[in-house]
Amino acid sequence: MKNSKRTINSLTSIVGVFIATMIFGAVIMVVIGKNPLQAYTAMFSYALGDMSAIANLMNRSMALILSALCYAVASNAGIYNLGGKGQIELGAIAAAVIGYKLVGLPIYIHIPLCILAAIVMGMIGAAVPGYLRVKWKVDEVISTIMLNSVFFMFTSYLANYPFRDVTRWSGTTPPVAESAKLPFLIQNIDLRSGIILGFVAAAVIYWIFNYTNQGYRWKMIGSNPSFAQYGRVNVDKDQMTAMIVSGLLSGLTGAVLVCGSNYRFWESIAGPYGWDGVLVAMLAKNNPVAIIAVSFVFSIFKNGALGMEQVAGVPSDLTGVLLAALILFITGREFVSIIFRKRKHIVLVDEKVKQ
Repeated sequence: MKNSKRTINSLTSIVGVFIATMIFGAVIMVVIGKNPLQAYTAMFSYALGDMSAIANLMNRSMALILSALCYAVASNAGIYNLGGKGQIELGAIAAAVIGYKLVGLPIYIHIPLCILAAIVMGMIGAAVPGYLRVKWKVDEVISTIMLNSVFFMFTSYLANYPFRDVTRWSGTTPPVAESAKLPFLIQNIDLRSGIILGFVAAAVIYWIFNYTNQGYRWKMIGSNPSFAQYGRVNVDKDQMTAMIVSGLLSGLTGAVLVCGSNYRFWESIAGPYGWDGVLVAMLAKNNPVAIIAVSFVFSIFKNGALGMEQVAGVPSDLTGVLLAALILFITGREFVSIIFRKRKHIVLVDEKVKQ
């Protein structure tokens, strides 16, 4: 009951922040001489106007949800995995190579092999900085950020040399076999089944966070590692587990991008998903259900930007401003919440003193 109430409060808060962001954007449009009603109508029309637009929205959200869960799992355990981008690249190259090298396999064997290869590579990519943190106390924020460049250059080399598609100029692998492609949920509107993996992963992480001993230990470590250690929690072991699960989700993101969207690996296939995932997780307070909601909000802004530019003449760069405003409103919400908690604590202490 308590978990459900917390989730409802998070979703309600996200809706409020979304409305505040829209109002802020409307003020900017009025100042620059644009019609906000026309612009927002175009944005929602492009993002949600028909079933194909909704399918495109869900296809964009599927990798964003998984990437955000990657950061949320590690962050919840008090360890910060900012290497999602590089780990996604590792997972994607593994899925692509298995996807085009192995031929003649049935789909129910080929797709699981691609996903397995991707999550193993993602786990390895996260295990390295995780081990450095728990073994030698190397700052994982620095190591994960630096490894992003290492993993990018490594996968770029693979895509340009040993696994290069010789029919193309750019650094890409050959397309995966038909048996390595995730099936469509609804083919005539191009809705990919990767979104199901995103929903399932969010449900599993939500269950782990709220209904398992592992999730409780992660939360305890994230809140107060010293107290957790005093309570005989193996902090290093549980943080290492969190990093490995986080890498698993990054690898799965790479597999979804290759097998459910791009159908090949290409340089920078992770695109903005690595960093956007961090942002989504932070805005959602690492709540898996809220992550789904925030991912859809992000996708609405991203997909609707073209509509605002074409129909209302509003620069698509305004999308970045709106997302920045969204972050500021979320930050402001947290600041106000802290102030109210402190005031409530002062009032309670004062009442006790008077008694």
